Order: sequence, then C-alpha cells, then structure tokens
Amino acid sequence: MKSSEQVAVHWLAILFFPCMLHASEQPFSSDGKYMTGDWGGLRTDLKNKGYDFTLEYGSMVTSNISGGYNRNKTVRYSDQYIVGADFNLEKIIGIQDGEFKMSLIDRNGRDLTVDRIQDPRAPTIGSTVNSNYGRGQTWHATQFWYRQSWWNKALDIKLGLMPVGEDFDNNGCYFQNLALCGSLAGHGSGVWYNTPVGQWGTRVRYNMTSQVYLQAGAFMYNPSYATRNGSFQLDNTGRTGSMYLAELGFTPEFGQNKLPGTWKIGVWRNTADANDVLKDSQGNDYVLSKHAPRVHDGRYGGWLNMQQQVTTQGGDRQRGLSLFWHLAFNDRDTATMDYQTQLGAVYKGLFDKRPQDFIGLGLSKMHVNSKVAERARLLNEKKGIDDADNPAWTPVRSAEYAAELHYSLGLTPWFTLRPNVQLLIHPGGDKEIKNAWVLGSQILLRF
Repeated sequence: MKSSEQVAVHWLAILFFPCMLHASEQPFSSDGKYMTGDWGGLRTDLKNKGYDFTLEYGSMVTSNISGGYNRNKTVRYSDQYIVGADFNLEKIIGIQDGEFKMSLIDRNGRDLTVDRIQDPRAPTIGSTVNSNYGRGQTWHATQFWYRQSWWNKALDIKLGLMPVGEDFDNNGCYFQNLALCGSLAGHGSGVWYNTPVGQWGTRVRYNMTSQVYLQAGAFMYNPSYATRNGSFQLDNTGRTGSMYLAELGFTPEFGQNKLPGTWKIGVWRNTADANDVLKDSQGNDYVLSKHAPRVHDGRYGGWLNMQQQVTTQGGDRQRGLSLFWHLAFNDRDTATMDYQTQLGAVYKGLFDKRPQDFIGLGLSKMHVNSKVAERARLLNEKKGIDDADNPAWTPVRSAEYAAELHYSLGLTPWFTLRPNVQLLIHPGGDKEIKNAWVLGSQILLRF
C-alpha cells in the first residue's frame, strides 16, 4: 500500500468509527474485547483450552508544523502489525506453570524525523517522532520462548528468542515519541535491542518477596537479526558477542489505597569489541594522529527507573495520577549518548464518563557524549571549517530534548485513538537546527 493510501486508511478509521459503535452484535461491539469478536464462542473456547491468539495493528501519522532541518511541510505514516500465539501448557499438556509464546512483527512506512527534522550529518539519538518506525521496514521474528515457574512462581525462567528490553528496564510504551517509549537503555547503547528485534537468550527471575525481585539475563548479541536479510536467519551467523544483565526491582503499594509503583535499578555489559569515540591505542585523538580508534573489549551501562501512582479518583486505584522518572547511562568511551533521562506524569480516568482515557505529559533529555562533541570540533578544525552551512561541516552536538503531550481515548476495549503534540529541541543535539513542532495521531486496534 502506498504511503498516501495508508494515511487515508488511518484517518478513515477515525472518521467512520462512530458508525461502528451502533453495531449490536460481534464483531465491532462497543464493549467487546476484540474487533472481530468472540468468533461465535470459538475464541473463548480456545482460550479455556490454553490457546490465546494475538493480532494487533498500530499506525502513526505525523506532520511537521514548524522548525526542523527541512521545513517543507509534509505528512508521514508508519505502522506495525503483531501476529502471535500464547500457549498455556498446563491446560494443554499438563505442565504446571508452563507457557510458550511466539510472535512476528511487521513494520512499514516512513519516519518524519528522518525525512524532515534531523540533519543527515547528525541523526537524532532517541527522539524519533514515529516510535513504531525503525529496525528495517520488514518482518521480524520477535518471540519464540518457553517460560517455566516453580515454588508458587517464586522462581521464573524464560528461554528462547525475545527482545532484551522485554524483561529488563521495561516501562511500557504510552507515548508516540521514541524518547519516551520502551527501555531507555536500548536508545543510546548501540547494542541493546527492544521490540521488534529478538535475541536468543535466557532470563532467570527470583521473587524474594511479593514486592522484591532479582533477575539476571544472558543473551546472544547478533546485530544481523535487526536487518532485513537477517530477521529470520536465526542461527549464530553474525554473532559478535554476548549481553549480560541484572536488575533489582521493588513493586511497593503505598498508603491506605495501596497505590502501586515499580522501582528498578540495573546494569548491563556487552562483550562485543567496540571502537573508542575519540582516542587511539596510544591515548591520542585519532582524528589528529590518523591512527585507528582504540578497540575496547566490550561496553557497559545501567539504568534507574521509578514509576509511582500518587493519587486515586474517589478511591479507585484504576484512576488517578502516576509519576515517572527514568535514567539510563552508557560507557563514555564507546557511546554517542552517555546518558538519557526522562520524567513525566500520566493521569488515568480524568473524567467520570471516560474512566479508561488518560492524559500523558513526558519530557526527555538525551545528552551527547562530550567526547563525541570534541571529535567533531577537531574534525572541523582539521578541515579549516567554521561554517555550519558548509556541507563538509561536522555538527558539534550537545543535548537533544523531546516533549510530548497526548490524550488517549479508549473508544472501545479494542480501539484506542491517541492524538498528540510533540516538541523537539536541538534535534540530534545540534543547536543550529530550529526547534521542531510536530502534530501526531496514533491508532491501536486489537483484532
């Protein structure tokens, strides 16, 4: 489907949705869990027997209304399809607390950030305005894992193919801007893969109490899995190292209303060789020495993640204000972005007649490693260039900021519409680029 046709489908779904609400039978029920309904009772019957199927669609439309590197106005569309199945092995073959899951993800479209907002010489480092764009516009094998629990689920193990960010530093994705979506540790490290890219590995979790857990993971590091050609070449071809992670989590419930929260701290190390961003093996600036960059035997990073509900609406824990703060840091010898931090608020059920709606405000700062900025300064000095308009100029980057305000309408349990406005300050960390304002719209459908 061409991009213009995809955008038309996105907006037709919004315009004609009110007609769907009048449907009195499945599918398209206004209170049904899925758009296609219960398949005449077959879906419920299959789930009771241990078979649960997933088919989801998400689309994003964005338009640059001012600012950016290229100020010509346009509209860009991207989408994502998720096809999967979850098998309850206890119901199917009697394996107590056993689960098997598999999924494929297909991505399509174009990103406004690439086409209009960023300077090609200094790509954005985390604030893509279409978060479901990236990792190749193609199919990906995302999940193919087995999970087993013991001792009343105190010990939990997963084995198989899965995104690293599925279990580690996972805070969900409620925003359209990628800087506010998913595991921050995956944004600037260059070696951490979030959805849709899976990696072979294992995750072991021990729930020390009902509120405290410790988990560790070991994964293959195979960059080829993120490419179009390597998406289904699921062997050791392309492997360059391993990924090791550990996370300590606390899930408290505060006050009389037992307000839920999630607090996490974690670290990771990747064993693949990594070039130094500034120095050669002798400790000199390789831009000047003309020697190869120093090679490190791996890289590392970590994260802090805090989410806490702080109010309720009339004592209802499903409604109220939640706050979040998130920090991820990377090895300064090898990373373009040495740290990213975000904070924000989500209020669910602001209006009595719309308890499933929520409004979200998020802010994020992505700090470019000062060693990367120094390398750019040396390059410009070496070439004798001091004009940012010169095509040979290398932007000297500092920090990139992103903000998003959205309202999420739960029109039905299976249809979500999320209009938003985004602001990117110094895209790519380049102060020469005018701040960009973007209008966006997101649709989520569960078939």
